[in-house]
Amino acid sequence: MWLFDAILWFIFWLLALLGLRERDHARDPPHKYTWPEARVRAAALVSQMSVDEKLNLTSGHVGPCQANTGGVPRLGIPSFCYNDGPAGVRHTDFTTQFPSQSATACSFDRGLVHEVSARMGAEFAAKGVHVMLGPLAGGPLGRSPYCGRRWEAFSPDPYLSSTLSYVAVRAAQSAGTIACAKHYMLYEQVPVCSGPPDDEGMPTDCTQVSVTADGEVTDHKTVKEVYLPSFAEAVRAGVGAVMCSYNLINGTPACQSDNALSRILKTELNFQGYVLSDFGAAHSTAESANAGMDQELEGTVWCASGAGGADTDGDDLKNAVTAGKVSEDRLNDMVTRILIPWIAFGQNDKWHEPSYTRWGLGDAVEIDDRSFVNQHLDVRKKDHAEFVRKAAEQSHVLLKNEGVLPLDPAIRRIGVFGSDADYPTTISGCGPDLFCTEGGRRHWNGTVTVGGGSGAAYAAYIVPPIEAISRRGREAGMRVDHVLRDDAAFFPGIAAVAGTVQMCVVFVSVFLMEGADRADLRLDNDGEALIKHVAGTCAGDVVVVLHAGGPVVMEDWIELERVKGVVWAGYPGQESGNAIANILFGDVNPSAKLAFTLGRREADWPPNSIVRKLPMIGKPRTAFDERLAIDYKWFEAHGHTPRFEFGFGLSYTTFEMSDLRVRAEHRKDEAISHTAEAHVGPLQLYDTLYVARVDVRNTGDRDGGEVPQLYMAYPPGQRQPPRNLRGYDKVWLTPGQRVTVEFPLRKKDLAVWDVVQQAWRVPEGEFTFYAGHSSRDLVLETTLVVEL
Repeated sequence: MWLFDAILWFIFWLLALLGLRERDHARDPPHKYTWPEARVRAAALVSQMSVDEKLNLTSGHVGPCQANTGGVPRLGIPSFCYNDGPAGVRHTDFTTQFPSQSATACSFDRGLVHEVSARMGAEFAAKGVHVMLGPLAGGPLGRSPYCGRRWEAFSPDPYLSSTLSYVAVRAAQSAGTIACAKHYMLYEQVPVCSGPPDDEGMPTDCTQVSVTADGEVTDHKTVKEVYLPSFAEAVRAGVGAVMCSYNLINGTPACQSDNALSRILKTELNFQGYVLSDFGAAHSTAESANAGMDQELEGTVWCASGAGGADTDGDDLKNAVTAGKVSEDRLNDMVTRILIPWIAFGQNDKWHEPSYTRWGLGDAVEIDDRSFVNQHLDVRKKDHAEFVRKAAEQSHVLLKNEGVLPLDPAIRRIGVFGSDADYPTTISGCGPDLFCTEGGRRHWNGTVTVGGGSGAAYAAYIVPPIEAISRRGREAGMRVDHVLRDDAAFFPGIAAVAGTVQMCVVFVSVFLMEGADRADLRLDNDGEALIKHVAGTCAGDVVVVLHAGGPVVMEDWIELERVKGVVWAGYPGQESGNAIANILFGDVNPSAKLAFTLGRREADWPPNSIVRKLPMIGKPRTAFDERLAIDYKWFEAHGHTPRFEFGFGLSYTTFEMSDLRVRAEHRKDEAISHTAEAHVGPLQLYDTLYVARVDVRNTGDRDGGEVPQLYMAYPPGQRQPPRNLRGYDKVWLTPGQRVTVEFPLRKKDLAVWDVVQQAWRVPEGEFTFYAGHSSRDLVLETTLVVEL
């Protein structure tokens, strides 16, 4: 053993003396060391540790943060601090509640997502959080419209989701925070529960769903082409950690799947960091460790005292190592992987101590005779309000506008209706996860700015729509009346107000949250009845504003005569009111596009996408029978006409596209980390082979932003959906201005997963490319013949 240690130390000092580094262009801030350098340094530290010290790092402990590990003080290794994202730092104060990932995805703006993620990562770092449990890179991706957690994700389109995951990881880690891509993988619904809600509104008697993922070659193809790309891009961006999920894969817990963790993630994707469990997602000790899980968070099974995060130094794992069920080499690898990103990002040199307490917003708490103090440290930048407002503005989608928006300055009286326009009960909700519980039912009061559960974040303040609209009305000399209730008992009062105003603005919502998949695709609080009542009594036109994190069926009201405008506001974060007011009054020209499809009927989506009942025998199981065709691809493949298609969004100006062309052009891949995915033919899998270009011109009379989109159809015989998104960009143009937009096409963008060769392969034949304003408004077309 001493010889092995001596060799490690020799390599360590040799690298230090040589100052070995990769070329600058291959490094992304704040990497202090490359992965190989960090691995050597980490291994040198591990060689000095006792078994108990190693177990301190692999197991969850009680601490000030949402989750903590133990440390190794004599080697300068602290307790690592973990906290949820991805809408901001959860369970603390004086931080920013950013727009949700599902909202910023609608911006189709990589620069915006980068800035949101960079600012978020900086706030995590300033609070002393080592690992940000985000972004949500594809679990859930959003295959089912009923999924209660889909608001946390970017988009059900794997190209949009994966490209934004890459941006989000690089940006979040730019402040030195370690990003954790979650939830790996195939996590597309919550457990199936058969018991009644408890006093906290939480479901009981719950069982995780098992996904039949690769029992057939067709399903294996689906995994590769739909559910893995976002994690592949997170790895390419240099993500430091990956969280394994609650669900089972082919009957095996995801955190115990050797195929998912060791073979695919660590070998095929060449992931250099570590795998940590979701809270309670580990179902075994030796099996999970040997399969590739490197660290448990509190409430799982490595701690001998069971759930609750007791400080036991991983007694169960120690017993497994002692009994030879887990080798010490595997334990060393686990600890080495945990230390690699900590060293690579320079957290070993300087890092803030955690300045908050997970258990509340007060000054101090006592846990297990240990005192933790909340310093109430304000980590927001001075311009955070302005930035978050702008981010929200660029994430609002204008769905319908029959000449009513922006508001005519001649309008003197408007009415605002619905509880979704009002102040929430408290800005931190009625409970720890931003939801209220009454009679065992969980819900939200007031305007919905973010969803509930582990993706939520407290806001230091919330600007509700009624505040911002009232202020703008006063400034314009306008009268703003309101009835901020939804229940039918107030309908007479609503009618009295609506009958006296020139414009009615109705705010409705859907509050989505972890632990509660949706029963239907309707609005909360019978919002349909509220819209119809206002539309039937308003003296003027009606504008509907929706705060929702997933699809809603609108057919009850979308075609009503007086409903002339509809704005999809998503979950816009704490500056919600100011954002929607600026759009309504015309200070901001909406530029966002739907990052998902809005259908006309629930039956338009794939059947059986959510398992709702426990089977009579065995565990609940689901097979992704729709395979590659989710969201807009399902609608196109099965001939369903959506109400509003993927990529759709209106503007206060107009745009024209022309001259779509595709040319061969080779560009080398410049990722932080390179995968080892098998592929056929020359050049690297992520090298650019072709570049498509299109000209875009603002043909209207207002400044505005447009999102030109590129879709691709494979040569016949590839068993692919009719079209696949393969490029997008956000451009801002003045009236009459024209720009050329580029869409780089990488080898992988053209490839399919060949189940026979078990490799990515670019098919020969004629590819068809389409450019346009949405997935169905495709105004340009060209072809490319690929001969290999």
